Amino acid sequence: MQTPIMETERLFLRPLTVEDAKSAFENWTSDPDVAKFMRWELHKDIFETKEWLASEEALIESDSVYSWGFVLKETGELIGSGGLVFMEDKGMYELGYNMMKKYWNQGLTTEAAKAIISFGQNTLVQKRFFCCHAKDNPASGKVMTKVGFRYQNDGVYYSWNQERMYESKEYLLIIE
Repeated sequence: MQTPIMETERLFLRPLTVEDAKSAFENWTSDPDVAKFMRWELHKDIFETKEWLASEEALIESDSVYSWGFVLKETGELIGSGGLVFMEDKGMYELGYNMMKKYWNQGLTTEAAKAIISFGQNTLVQKRFFCCHAKDNPASGKVMTKVGFRYQNDGVYYSWNQERMYESKEYLLIIE
């Protein structure tokens, strides 16, 4: 299924493309504060962002990965990204997100996450979702609980290159 365009009160959520590289690189993929707890590595140049976006674009028809760019309606600025990835080992989708630092603590990440979970529930007909955050990043946990996730247990996760390990808190959202 193709990743759809969605709308919230303040955001458009749309599939990312390679054409978004300049905005994504300048706004968050090159920011060490945004990348600090992410599985992906800090992008050192725009070419790394283009490679990432090419892989995102290639997955637009995937049934296991749904990824959106977050566009601020008021300005048209691309300010973050997030989505759902099906985790075979857990048998459910995992929610992930990241936001440009300028827009932290404004409720925009929660707004985007709610739209993504609504898509998962209503379009993908899923009733269970997973999410986790580094213990040193409690703000991400606040987003999770505002969306309806409940803490389950402590855990660990690794960066994609396996060079960084994070002690984490794991959450589940179970829809009755």
